[in-house]
Amino acid sequence: MTLGSRATMRAMNRPDTSGAQTVDRAVAILRLLASAGESGLRLIDLQNASGLSKPTVHRLLGSLLQHGLVEQDDDSRRYRLGMEMAVLGWSVSSGRADLRQLCGPEMQALADETGDTAFLAVRSGYDTVCIERKMGPYPIKAFTVDVGTRRPLGVGAGGIIMIAAMPEDEAELVFESIREPLRSYPNVPEATLRQAVARARDDGYALSDGLVMAGVRGLAVLVRDARGAPAAALSLSAVQDRIRPERVPALVKALEERKRRIERSLAGRGRLSR
Repeated sequence: MTLGSRATMRAMNRPDTSGAQTVDRAVAILRLLASAGESGLRLIDLQNASGLSKPTVHRLLGSLLQHGLVEQDDDSRRYRLGMEMAVLGWSVSSGRADLRQLCGPEMQALADETGDTAFLAVRSGYDTVCIERKMGPYPIKAFTVDVGTRRPLGVGAGGIIMIAAMPEDEAELVFESIREPLRSYPNVPEATLRQAVARARDDGYALSDGLVMAGVRGLAVLVRDARGAPAAALSLSAVQDRIRPERVPALVKALEERKRRIERSLAGRGRLSR
């Protein structure tokens, strides 16, 4: 479980002179709940993960509940994101081109062509968030993440290619910031991740070999917007036997072709939503 940004954690502990700390802490709680998905979290889980005291977490939850940003299950007493969060998200996307909608047809074509599962992920702080998934016809699926899943940057091919596209100083800040969250991912030691990032810089695509789940491989390319800035990571995931070394060039070619199509569409659109 990760807060999405180590900067948020640092901000939570700074002296509160203007109420900013309360906002930082509330955002941290929301990010924790986003990471948990529909299963939600108990009060003690939020307390332990945030490092905040029980009264502070309880007070923040009370305010978030009042505004509909958080809801509590009557039976399990677990907390999860509320409907007002979705309403706020919809209000953002209403005036922008929808990235998921724009990429969806190309992702499905990619999945159909390769037979494997295509994913689209975006960056959120020091995390990646899966915003779309399309399944191919191959009967053995590699569902490494669900739509809405939040993971530290570098956990998976999509996160690797995002780090690889960064300037060195920014990448080092990422490595520093995800060091603690990566402890929850024993298959992703920092040294291995650094090697994968270096290789992605050389190759122009990322390969994740069992870093997310044993027996599963992933490939990813970076999608850029009309300004040339990173917009998303487009990836394929499959069981290891499906992404053998001799098949990688063909899969990368398919990824690159769909990436180019998406980027041409992005170039003709205005602002993006996720």
